[in-house]
This record gives sequence, C-alpha cells and structure tokens, in this order.
Amino acid sequence: MDFRAFRDLKQTEDPGENATVSLTQLPANILDVFIPGYPLISKFIREVFGFDITIVVSVAFLIFGLFSAVKFLGQHAYSGFWTYFTSFIDIESDDDIFDYVMEWLAEQKISKDSRTLMARTGRETAWDSLTGEVDTVLGPNQLLNFSNWDAKVPPTFQPYYGSHRFFHHGRYFEFHRLQKEIMGSSWGGGSVIREDEHIRLTCLGRSTQPLKNLIREARDHYLDKEKSCTVVRRPAPKEIRGRGRNVWNRVATRPSRPIDTVVLDHAQKDRLLADINEYLHPSTPRWYANRGIPYRRGYLLHGPPGTGKSSLAWAIAGVFGLDIYCISLVEPTLTEEDLGLMFTSLPRRCVVLLEDIDSAGLVKRQDSQELEQPKEESEATKLSAEIAKAIKASQDKSNKGKENQGITLSGLLNAIDGVASHEGRVLLMTTNFPEKLDEALIRPGRIDMKIGFTRATRNQMCELFTRMYSPDAEIKPPKSITSLPSTKTTNLEAASPTLRNRKRAVAQDPNAKAISFTIPTPPDTPGYSAEEPSSPEPTDLHGIAAEFARRLPEDTFTPAEIQGFLLTRKKEPERALREVEAWRDKLILAKEEKNKTVQ
Repeated sequence: MDFRAFRDLKQTEDPGENATVSLTQLPANILDVFIPGYPLISKFIREVFGFDITIVVSVAFLIFGLFSAVKFLGQHAYSGFWTYFTSFIDIESDDDIFDYVMEWLAEQKISKDSRTLMARTGRETAWDSLTGEVDTVLGPNQLLNFSNWDAKVPPTFQPYYGSHRFFHHGRYFEFHRLQKEIMGSSWGGGSVIREDEHIRLTCLGRSTQPLKNLIREARDHYLDKEKSCTVVRRPAPKEIRGRGRNVWNRVATRPSRPIDTVVLDHAQKDRLLADINEYLHPSTPRWYANRGIPYRRGYLLHGPPGTGKSSLAWAIAGVFGLDIYCISLVEPTLTEEDLGLMFTSLPRRCVVLLEDIDSAGLVKRQDSQELEQPKEESEATKLSAEIAKAIKASQDKSNKGKENQGITLSGLLNAIDGVASHEGRVLLMTTNFPEKLDEALIRPGRIDMKIGFTRATRNQMCELFTRMYSPDAEIKPPKSITSLPSTKTTNLEAASPTLRNRKRAVAQDPNAKAISFTIPTPPDTPGYSAEEPSSPEPTDLHGIAAEFARRLPEDTFTPAEIQGFLLTRKKEPERALREVEAWRDKLILAKEEKNKTVQ
C-alpha cells in the first residue's frame, strides 16, 4: 500500500478551500491506498470518456465491505448456533454401528432425493436365494449359466461425501460423511497412506437422545434383517490392530445351523447344550463370583476329520444366538500381545473357536519322557544325532532375529485364563489328535468338558440318509435358545429353567405366531435322471435308510464321506442304495492303499 496518500491529506494551504477539495479527493486518496496507480487510471478514463469513476468504485467498495461484514457475522453466528444449540455423534467406519446407519440410510428418502449419491455394486451371497426366486425350471441335461447373474442384482445407493439434510419423525437432522487419510503399515514393512472415513449425525437441541434413538432404530432395522443368522468374525488386519482400533472384523453372515443337523450322539448333544445353557444363564455370573470361581467355560471337540466338530460349533452359536469369533494361531502376523488384546476385546457373551489346536505347535512336551528312557546307541547313531542337533541349532540361530515366532503355549494359556483374561465367553477348541495336546492346556478349568466324535455309526447313517431324502417341510428358524429334538428333551428342559419358561410362555400366548420359511430343494444333477423321482413315503424312506446303513460298516466312514456320497444322488434314494456297496468297496480299498483321489 502507498501510505503517502494519507500524508497528502495533511498538506493544506487554505482551510476553506481545502475543505471543499478534500471531500472530492478523499475517495480517490483512499482508493489509491488499495489500488496502486488509481489516480492515473481515473485521470485516463476521465480524459478519454469524460466520466469520473471515483463514485462508482467507492460505492462498489462500500457494497463489498458491507457484504463481507454480513458474511463474517453470519458465519460466526451460524458457527455459534451449531456449537451451543446442536448435538452430534461421530461413528468410525470400523464399528458395526457404521454399517447399521449406512444400511438404514440407503433405504430412506435421503438416498432417493439427494443429488449427490455414491453407487455400489449390489452383492448377494449364496444364502440370499432362500428368500429370492427359486422356481427356476431346467431340463434334465440343461446346465445353468450365471454369466449375467450379477447384472440382475440392483446397485445400492448411499449419500456421497459431504453434508446431507433430512427430516425424521418431524425432527431436523444433518448427516456428514467425511473422509480422511491415515498412515498404515504394508506387508513389506513400509508405511502406506490409506483412506478411512467416518460419519457424523447432528440434530437440533442440546440433547443427544434423538440421535441415540435414530441409531437404535438403524440397529434394530439391520438386525431384523439378520434374524436366524450367525455372524462370523475374524481378527482385523495388523495395521488396524496396531492403532488400537477395533481388533475384530465381520467377515460373514450365514443362516444358523439347526442343532439336529449335527451328527452326534444325542446324549452328548443334550449334555453339552444343557451345560452351556446353564453357564449362559443371567444368574450364573453372580453364583461364580460369590464362590470365587472364574466365570469361564471351555469345551474340547476331538475326533477324526470330517466328523462334525466345526459344524457343532456353528450350531451352538445358532442355538444361543451368539457370534462366532474365529482365531487362527498359525497366522504369521499374530503375536501374543495381539492374542491378549483380542480376548480382552470380546463381548460379554460369544463363542470363541480355536480350530485344529494341535496344528498350532502347541503339542505335548516330551523332552522329559525321552530323557527318562535312555537306550544303547551305536557310534553311527550318535554321530547322526550330533549332526541333526547341530543343524537344528543353526536353524534356531538364524530364526532368532525374526520378528514373530508365533504363539507359545504360555501365551495362549495366559490369554485363556490369565489374571486379565476375558470372562463370559464360550471357548471351543477342536483337534484331530487330542493325545498330542499338553496337559496344561486341557486341564479342568481350561477345558471343562470333552466331546468325542467318532466315525459314523449305523444310527447316524440312518439319520443322515433320512434327513437327505426327507421332503421339504416348514421349519422354524432357530431362536436364541432352542431345545434339542430328541427323546431326552425332557432332561434338557429340566436342566434349563430358562428354556422351560420360554416354552411355557409361548404355549400360553394364543397370538404367538412362528415365522416359517421353506427350504428349497436343489434340482437334480444334470445327466443322471431324465425324470423327476418322487420322494418315498416315510415308511419306505426309513426302511431304505435302515438297509443303507446295514450295507455300510460301522466306525469306518466319516459323516462327511457319507454325505458327499449322498449329495451326488440327492433325490434318488433307490440309486444311492444300489450303488453304496460299490462305493464302499472302492473307498475301503483306497484307504488301504492310501489313495486320496478316489471318490
């Protein structure tokens, strides 16, 4: 700025004459401060066009100043109003509430009327067809073509980044979707910038209760669509766990598995369900606390592969309406600190599944046993033992500097029942070789009940066959607590007051209606049958099932093997009965020859 113009204002000769001149020259002098060279520009325009622009420019500057002042005051008033007379709640993207709110907003009017939307490809799982179109008619040798199947799934629309306004139940809300960049670690050990987002819900008033009600409504809307489903969660990526954020990711949501579809001895099944039901009862934590007993319960499911251990864990979560938290102890990025953080981040009631615990390196220690049985060794044996010991020592030395050496037995034990370990969870461990596990891992207090799985008995074969070929029927989706459909249901109800009261309440309510749906039967495998076989009568079906079981030896085949055989003949029980002997002989021969390619 040229401040000499201000000094020119003081240079006066005649006070009377200067008063008249200053009134006409004052705007020009002030404008000269903000617009360098303004006198020359004004003189040039006056001489060329004969027009003095001083008044026009002065009015324009006056209007601009007034507008800037009003804008400044308006912004501060607006900011003060939203600071002191509104409430807001922030929701991070790695929280389940984020999915609840976004799913709810996608079905509201805001996602239809907004001019800025984000489109996402519609995704559906294999289970979505349970409520979709299942009446596709195919010929006996016709194959399905899913080339344009994804194109039939409509896209979903969500509010784009920025601010969106909407009314709900007569109240004004604002929805802000914000994006930010955060630093994360890559697989190579370096740092990368990844995008993260969060949303902010704002409403008028100093109370956050309307926002809480809206979030509760979005949660209920989301969970209502997932009734009779089981949620599977796994550990979040290492960079998210390292930031102290949510350590669990939701990876799948599937229909709950009915407990009667698990092939297991009914006595063991009833005993297990009654024990878990009593453990999860609301009065049980108080009972444990009064007696100084840690409120934990662990179960070991052991048996050959393919006998239904994981299926039972899935069914247990569906029966009691719990989420499954799966942990793999052989994950390379998992440390003992992460394992402890995962257990402390578990909800109050859940199912924790540790599959194939024997494959995680937590085997029984045998050093002392080997030292107790010394034997005579030849010089060659001693030399080979020394060479092997030297090689092992060199490998251990080379691996000593690695960042993560996996989970040790002591680290797992501290996470399971350490001083700061989580209480209230149902811990399920599965193993194919229980004899390899360390006694410290399966002692009482850590493993309270052991459920043994065996290869299929004749009763289990009949059960598999009957369930495979029974006609479709309306079934009730599993609730939070259900009873086991067996001859020992009375015993389970006696052991479970909650279950008995629930059944009595349903029986006394004449308006209670059970939601039912029909499980669709899949079509025949193309090329096997030219006509639709009819389902046999129940008496005939049970007779065929008994004959089918009689032709198979007990404790030889796993339920998974028998089910795989029946699946290729899923609507032809007579054909399955005719071909079971040939399949039996071929599979027994393959097992003797250790041939894994025979089906």
